[in-house]
Amino acid sequence: MPFLAQAQKLDIKGQVLEVGSNLPLEGSSIVISSSTNKFLGYTYSTENGKYELSIKADADSLYLKVSSFGYESQHVLVNTTAGRNITQNFSLTPKVEQLNTVVLETEEKIKVNRDTVAYRVSAFINETEQTVEDVLKNLPGIEIDDDGNIKAQGKSIQKILIEGDDLADKNYKTISKNLSADVLSKVEVINNYSENPVLKQFLDSEAVVLNLKLKDKAKSIWFGALKTGIGNDSRYEVDLNLGLIRPEVKLLDLGNINSVGKPAGEQLNNYVYQQMGFNDFDENYSLDQDSFLNLNPNSILIDDKFYVENESVSNNLLANKTIWKDSKLRNSLFVTADQFQSDYTNLTSYFLPNETINFQEDNAFQTKNLNLRNDFEIKHSIDEDHFITFQTDLSVNNSDVNHELLFNSRDNIAQVLDERNLSLSTNVHFTKKITNGALTFYGFTGANQDQQGFTINPNTISPDEASNSSKLETEIKDNTVYQGLEGSAIFKVNKLTYAFKTGILNQERDFNHITSDRGSTTNSIEIDSLSGTNSETRLKSFVSFKTQYEFIPDKLIAEGDLELSNVNLRTTLDSRSFLFFNPNLTLRLRKTKLGSFTIRYKKINELPTLSDLNSNFIVQNYRNLILGLNRLESISRNQYSFNYIFSRPKKRILFEAGISYSDYNQQLSADNLLSEGLNVSRRLFIPGGSLLAGRLGFTTYLSFVDSSFKVGYTKTVFENPSILNSELFNVTNDSDLYYFRGTTYWDGILNFKFSGSINSNSGEIGESTNTNTIYNGKLETVLRLYDRVFGNFRNEVFEVNSETYQTSSFNLEYRPKDKSYVFGVDAQNIFDTRSYTFSSITNFQRGDLVYRAVPQYFMAYLKFRF
Repeated sequence: MPFLAQAQKLDIKGQVLEVGSNLPLEGSSIVISSSTNKFLGYTYSTENGKYELSIKADADSLYLKVSSFGYESQHVLVNTTAGRNITQNFSLTPKVEQLNTVVLETEEKIKVNRDTVAYRVSAFINETEQTVEDVLKNLPGIEIDDDGNIKAQGKSIQKILIEGDDLADKNYKTISKNLSADVLSKVEVINNYSENPVLKQFLDSEAVVLNLKLKDKAKSIWFGALKTGIGNDSRYEVDLNLGLIRPEVKLLDLGNINSVGKPAGEQLNNYVYQQMGFNDFDENYSLDQDSFLNLNPNSILIDDKFYVENESVSNNLLANKTIWKDSKLRNSLFVTADQFQSDYTNLTSYFLPNETINFQEDNAFQTKNLNLRNDFEIKHSIDEDHFITFQTDLSVNNSDVNHELLFNSRDNIAQVLDERNLSLSTNVHFTKKITNGALTFYGFTGANQDQQGFTINPNTISPDEASNSSKLETEIKDNTVYQGLEGSAIFKVNKLTYAFKTGILNQERDFNHITSDRGSTTNSIEIDSLSGTNSETRLKSFVSFKTQYEFIPDKLIAEGDLELSNVNLRTTLDSRSFLFFNPNLTLRLRKTKLGSFTIRYKKINELPTLSDLNSNFIVQNYRNLILGLNRLESISRNQYSFNYIFSRPKKRILFEAGISYSDYNQQLSADNLLSEGLNVSRRLFIPGGSLLAGRLGFTTYLSFVDSSFKVGYTKTVFENPSILNSELFNVTNDSDLYYFRGTTYWDGILNFKFSGSINSNSGEIGESTNTNTIYNGKLETVLRLYDRVFGNFRNEVFEVNSETYQTSSFNLEYRPKDKSYVFGVDAQNIFDTRSYTFSSITNFQRGDLVYRAVPQYFMAYLKFRF
């Protein structure tokens, strides 16, 4: 007690630089001790060389020691009588040592430095890779799913940086799918990533990013690559990479036009990243609003390019520039245009307990999409204690879908859906450091306008035979505006970190729906049962308490987020006020010899959206009508999860396991009235239901065969009560997926990438069960001949319902010595497969899809590098 009474709190900060060049030295260790050599504390310098340290001491003088690999250490005596805030900078001299013998060793393939895992790209490629995504697929511990979403060491990444700077934010697929592979030198996986310098001083982050290190030829000069190709059957591709990478400015222009199965719009779709952990105060609010109508073709397991014809154009202009001293300006402009065509037959069965309903559709889809998006952001460090971020996002989307179908080989039906969507959002974050913590203030506003026009010709909804010569027209105008304010006070005292957060969100949405029956000789007449106006206003206010306690620093951590919210919801249907308590509790044990463990419990209370509350029937397609809920209630579920990760990056070992279980107190379902020609359903609340999902995965490297392997298993069981033809059933869907894949890294002429899987699905309703199993095998043979000829041959085989199908493609390049150009040829569907048949099972429905394959083609191309 006497010691504590006399001790004073000291804040020591400064910067570590290299003598002469004044370059900041990241990762330098700063150790503070008393005059009696008693250890008092330590820290490491950040990427800009800065450090900050807080201690309690009663001595008049203290010793600071700074060390950095490759530099002479420094000892400094600090006088504490001058004040409680001390600034001490260091200039370190490079260490020069005289060696009797010099031994040169090759650089490590995988290097681990605290929170960063660095892969030397040249050790994991076979030189047939075209894009960054192709390279990432070769790196052990990094996985890319079918939508292009990336995981590193078992965690979803937040973004991709280039030489430490952000150019595309969460739209990182524009980089991974377009940037040329031959500019890469290293790929870094950075854990504990945070862009907020104020919060980074005292808060850990769960965010993971990739940082691309470029070859010297792509730094400080303009660089680029141009590819032009043409082939039979109107196949073509032009691909452009143009870039300028300097410390103060980074600019990339990534453009592509093609008809070889590379959709442009997929670069901006299907993002799965969600900020986890205590440090999520920089998250931007995003409006989750789906369109009322969707007219999309079905999809199957094989790559889209084998069964979908395309003509696509994209151009992504990405820029990041340092302005003033500590400010970054980023602007990302995305323009994409796609035209798709797919033809297939759909055999649908509703396997009900007492009967089975079957029908057939012969479909021809033509889709046109035009998207423009601009993302502008400024990050400004006012000083070490103040940080502000301004971000605005503008998106314009136009979509036209023409669907011609033949129903049961007798009825010709045409469906046309035109959609125009405009959205604008603005987010502002401000962070201020205070004693033992920080204050954050966040404001956002936005608007979304969605207009859809839908036509069915002839009118198949009306039971009146006289209407069969007319067409049904639907117009929807859906407008939303929203605003919100949030504030947080964040504190850290020793092992305890906690925050108080409060905020308010207001959202107003109007929905106008008009459906008319337009005959050949009559004017348009509004149909009352299919038309109407709905609106909603949501006002949410909340307070939350977030806490994190380190039982064992950086190892055993408990987290809690307890939110109490009040939602006042007013709709055309009803008006009610809801009080919700949503706890989110997590216990993490990480960085142990046995791996990292996470246990989480989460209570989720939600309210239905206006899409579920429409008081008039919505015509979803030529055979489906849906009506909204008849009352307002909440939707709630409990979610339990366990995750385990064991990672040894240098040994290329990764084991991951996870299981999550959700039990629904109440969920949304539908009362379905099913027949061969028409489905009528009404949204309703159903008690019960559950979702079980589990996964196992093991990745390893076997040195005696110089290859990496992964085996895995995923399991999903979904129980969903449903009302079918006025009877209540418990519908169960069960899915099992067993898979393996591997890559060889041999020095010879040939290398291989291979994979295989067994995917089993079943659906059960009452005593009726339907099952489906798909076997899949894939082999890619990589050729490297005399360092001049490079190529790969890909062949994938499926067995579905005792029938075998395959996809095949081929690429071959000739690279003349010391030249900046390359000759190449691409080929697809080499064995001239004519069709693919796949089965899918969802709820009580089975669909057998027979797709027409994209015809065989060959394309020759010429590629220039400059």
